[in-house]
Amino acid sequence: MSTYSQLMASFITSAPNYAIELPANWLQGRTAFGGITSALLLAAIQNSYPGLPPLRTAQINFIGPASGTLRVTHSQVRRGKNNVTIEARLDSELGAGTYGYFTFGISREISKTMDYPINLPSVAPQEAPEIKPTPPAPSFLENFERRWISGPQLLSGSDEPDMLLWTRHTDPEARDGLTPLMVLGDAPPAALSAMTQIQALSSMNWNINMLSDDVSTKDGYWLMRSATQFIRDGYSSQTIEVWNSDGRRVMDATQMIAVFT
Repeated sequence: MSTYSQLMASFITSAPNYAIELPANWLQGRTAFGGITSALLLAAIQNSYPGLPPLRTAQINFIGPASGTLRVTHSQVRRGKNNVTIEARLDSELGAGTYGYFTFGISREISKTMDYPINLPSVAPQEAPEIKPTPPAPSFLENFERRWISGPQLLSGSDEPDMLLWTRHTDPEARDGLTPLMVLGDAPPAALSAMTQIQALSSMNWNINMLSDDVSTKDGYWLMRSATQFIRDGYSSQTIEVWNSDGRRVMDATQMIAVFT
């Protein structure tokens, strides 16, 4: 078993030919958990291109399962005056795994600004009931502490699968920063609250918009809303919204998820 910080330290030392074999606690069935493969792409980019401006958007495709030795390659697609776009690919013994485009952009002064209202629930993380993973829940959930705020319970068959959670890494060394947040952002299981029994879920894509240059929060806790708007024909579409401990929104994301029976 490896913590997030141990895993990432080992991965970075493999540069420039980035490679790693994930332990069982970072797997989702027969494949690597999508949040960690996405973070490996980002970590390789950040390590290989020092001095990048803040991440603004990422488009990630989960093309196929990733197992055994995972290898990450990357290339700069374009460097303009304001933005830098870098492509990264994670492949494994099974073939194409997780591919992504990451665009980083400088901050600029503009004449008009708007922001989302602050969103802070009345329940602090330490006061909220913890959601404990139980078999046959995927093993990667052991790496996260999740505390329920509102919305339906998992496997409740809800027609309104809209959940609000406080969540953080169990690893104390992974409670701040962009890459640890990316790992957490793929974890909220809204679609499971619409189900009545455990069904395998697999992310197909992940489109992320970062809303702040400052990716920090108190005690590692992030407030995450995960809402499923569509389940049909074996697929589910969901939105993910993330706030820091001050109630400032820092991420918007959408996903398409395959649902297997």
